[in-house]
Amino acid sequence: MQESIMPSTVDSYVVRQILGRIAVRGEDDGKRFTNTARTDAIAECLAGSAWRLFHDGSLAKIYAHREFDPAKPAVVVSSHIDMVARRCYANCEGEVWKGSFDNLITNAVVVACMLGNAFDSNVLVAFTGDEEKDLGGADEVAETLERRGIKVRFVVVTDVTCEGWDDGKAFTIENILPEEDKANQQRVATALREIVSGLDENSCIGPDEYQDEAWEYDEYDLPCCSVCIPCGGDDMSDCDYMHLEEGVEIRRAAIEKYAEALTAVVNAASGF
Repeated sequence: MQESIMPSTVDSYVVRQILGRIAVRGEDDGKRFTNTARTDAIAECLAGSAWRLFHDGSLAKIYAHREFDPAKPAVVVSSHIDMVARRCYANCEGEVWKGSFDNLITNAVVVACMLGNAFDSNVLVAFTGDEEKDLGGADEVAETLERRGIKVRFVVVTDVTCEGWDDGKAFTIENILPEEDKANQQRVATALREIVSGLDENSCIGPDEYQDEAWEYDEYDLPCCSVCIPCGGDDMSDCDYMHLEEGVEIRRAAIEKYAEALTAVVNAASGF
């Protein structure tokens, strides 16, 4: 039996431990998980923690804290596990790590936050499939919570991004939705900027041209944003480099600050 990981803080050492356990493929056919290695590994990491499986679905595994109150509004964290590349690995040596980090790296950070009890108790965490094609995992999350009568206050999507890498950013906040309500969008953007101002005075907030699960949650009229970790690659002419077999690079030094930004946004989102 592998030793349980119960971190008190989220840092690169803890995330590296988790990557060593969950760097396996997650696959689906658009209807159900066909390879559950990633979701199984995540479940093993969370065994013995304060988190319980709230929904064991075909394209979504939703976890709730043992103190979760379904009568109160929830904030949802959504992190996709499916991937395009066939190779799945994490080389965590030195200051620049390389691996199949779309979306393995934020899976690991989210698990670390859960184990460290960094999220408030009325946060639900969803690990989803089908993000890279039809966004069916996000559909299942939204429809499941609606069916179970859970009021969703806000959704925070985690993913990698090509934004901010050249500027050395540790995190970006993208896809602040709905965009139809410009006044509210600006209000939330201002609040987000204030929340993370202690981590980055000139934070990268606002780009919304890259589709991820936030766009699908927006279709269900759920307010949302994406908190992303920048990644680099050999050819950054477009964001397709994130799907190449050789994987992408992330900076080890960004991990702790990304986790802090993610936690700050998630725990503040109940007030948006």
